[in-house]
Amino acid sequence: MLQSFLQKLRRHWLFLAFIPVLTFLFCSAYYYWINHSFLSFTDSLFQSEIVQSTLNLHYTLNDPSSCGIENYPVTLGKADPESLLSSCQTLNKYHTALRKIPHTWLSQKNRLTYDILDLCFETQKQGEKYLLYQEPLGPSLGTQAQLPVLLAEYSFHSTKDIEDYLTLLEQIPAYYDGLLSFEQAKAEAGLFMNDTIAQGIIDQCNAFLGTEKENILFTTFETRLENQKNLSEKEKLDFIQKNENAVETCVFPAYKKLSEGILALKGSGNNELGLCYYPDGKSYYTYLLKDLTGCYNSIDDILERIQRQIRTDITKLRALVQNNPSLLTDAGIETLQNNTAAISDDPQKLLADLQDKISADFPEPPSVSYDVKYVEKSLENYLSPAFYLTAPLDNLNQNVIYINRGAGYEGLDLYSTLAHEGYPGHLYQTVFSSSSGINPVRSLLNFGGYVEGWATYVEMMSFSYADVDEATAELYRINRSLTLGISSLLDIFIHYYGYDKSQVSACLAQFGFTGENVTESFFNIILESPGNYLKYYLGCLCFQDLQNAARKKAGENFSLKNFHKKILETGPCPFPVLYSYVLQQYK
Repeated sequence: MLQSFLQKLRRHWLFLAFIPVLTFLFCSAYYYWINHSFLSFTDSLFQSEIVQSTLNLHYTLNDPSSCGIENYPVTLGKADPESLLSSCQTLNKYHTALRKIPHTWLSQKNRLTYDILDLCFETQKQGEKYLLYQEPLGPSLGTQAQLPVLLAEYSFHSTKDIEDYLTLLEQIPAYYDGLLSFEQAKAEAGLFMNDTIAQGIIDQCNAFLGTEKENILFTTFETRLENQKNLSEKEKLDFIQKNENAVETCVFPAYKKLSEGILALKGSGNNELGLCYYPDGKSYYTYLLKDLTGCYNSIDDILERIQRQIRTDITKLRALVQNNPSLLTDAGIETLQNNTAAISDDPQKLLADLQDKISADFPEPPSVSYDVKYVEKSLENYLSPAFYLTAPLDNLNQNVIYINRGAGYEGLDLYSTLAHEGYPGHLYQTVFSSSSGINPVRSLLNFGGYVEGWATYVEMMSFSYADVDEATAELYRINRSLTLGISSLLDIFIHYYGYDKSQVSACLAQFGFTGENVTESFFNIILESPGNYLKYYLGCLCFQDLQNAARKKAGENFSLKNFHKKILETGPCPFPVLYSYVLQQYK
């Protein structure tokens, strides 16, 4: 009897001993299954969405099959209101599916991706009611100004790439019809652009048409064909003829029709001032800043932070001039010009110098190649002073930096611009973050505040890397910071508080900027692209504030290089997510 009882007791304890093992095995299996399910979800989302635009697909992947994409439609996408609304509804479905995945069972890496997607989907949901407030067109940053450069840089790795490219040219008329349909809907809703911006778009279209045979879509096509060794000379000539036909019969007529369509709508805009004068304009601007900058602070807090930085910069400027009285004299300005002019004007040399100088403050990046090109002369008046074309996820050697010679940048201005676009700016950040194993689905999202904020943050640091004296570097840095700060301040004043030109003029006068042309220039640029300056400046301030918070937590153990490494490994994302994941690493 006793022996039987002891045997049962042993079996009972043996069973209890296996419970932790069984629990561990069950949890491990469940953990694996949840994370596998999440990755299957993000892979499916990426594959479904990236093929909605062949341009996005091509710039994201050299070889789509590397991400399981074998067949895809060749398309520019759709820009009409109905299609945009349908896209919003699709995002809502993705968000619902995402929320069904248990967040706490995800690995830290997958949890980061989840948090990014969750916040972005939630933000986009808030913007659904503001679809017609968006503005895809603009004299400088609009679709019609940017598309030719994106097409001109469309690389050819195979015959299919060439065929896809020509198909995209043929689709431009339908795509621009969608843009016009969108603009007509805006006009009917009383949300159409003002006459100055409309005329700027018309002028840009006409300038593009005026290039004729010197057009960028002609001049770059043959160059890209030269590297196609698998094509015979006859095949190359056939493709050249097809390209000419597509540009002349599809692209040029589309630009002409777009220009005429905007001209017909010109005058229907009833608001010559900021977004706040539209119905729900203030609410839209609040949403827009979240979406553009990734900063979720209130407008009042953002304004206070900008004003505080401007006051700090002005105080530093006064101290700098007091300690270096000659800086603002004619002799001092001449010395500045001589000092900065001594900096090389060779972009390759400047980028090499930057790569060497940043090694103390930034982790070593993967070794990649890059090209520096110049904007076509016909587009100089309508494009940014410089820009970087992001490398594909599966070919980080395909990096291109464009310089707009029309901007006249030289000396320290050119040096800091290349820091912004190259090292340790866009090129460096893109290559480092991509090499850190970031989930491809994140490439579908636009994190302007992180991307442009980072480039501006490191640009401010770059002045001290140049071979100029400390006072000169500080003067340039403060000037750059104040210019962006004042522009960002005006953006909020115009679009949220409703400043008119006379109020903007009075504000500018406080900073020493006077003249009707100066006011007109600031006002029109800010009206064209609400929130654009804040991507750069507010983004930069967010990185500065994050660094201060990390220094406070780390104390004497703080390492600037390790701090930058944490930011880059986390990668582009909204700032609430970035702050959470970076600061949690400081105990």
